[in-house]
Amino acid sequence: MNYSDFFQRAAGGSTPYAFQCRLACGTAAVAEKAKTLLSGGECRSQLINIPTGLGKTAAVFLVWMWNRVLQPDTAARANWPRRLVDCLPMRTLVEQTEKEVRK
Repeated sequence: MNYSDFFQRAAGGSTPYAFQCRLACGTAAVAEKAKTLLSGGECRSQLINIPTGLGKTAAVFLVWMWNRVLQPDTAARANWPRRLVDCLPMRTLVEQTEKEVRK
C-alpha cells in the first residue's frame, strides 16, 4: 500500500493533496507517481502555510500515523515520536480536531 491508498482509506475516499504526500513521504514525493509514495519521510520540524479547509488536520495526523505506525520497523520510523500532541488556541478548534481525527 502506498500513502495515497492509505490516505484514501482513512479519509473516506479523498485523494491527498501534493503537500500531504510531501509531508508523508519526503520532498521527492509526487502524488501522481505511486512509486514515490511507498516509504516514509523524515521527521523534522516544518512550517506549513495552508488555507483553511485544505486538510491540515488530516495531513498532520495521517502523516504521523503513516510514518510511526504503518512503516516497517526501520531506523527512520524510530525517529518519529510515539505520541502526537496538537496544541490549539481555542476549545472549538480542539473539539473540531477531535471530531476529524475520530472520523
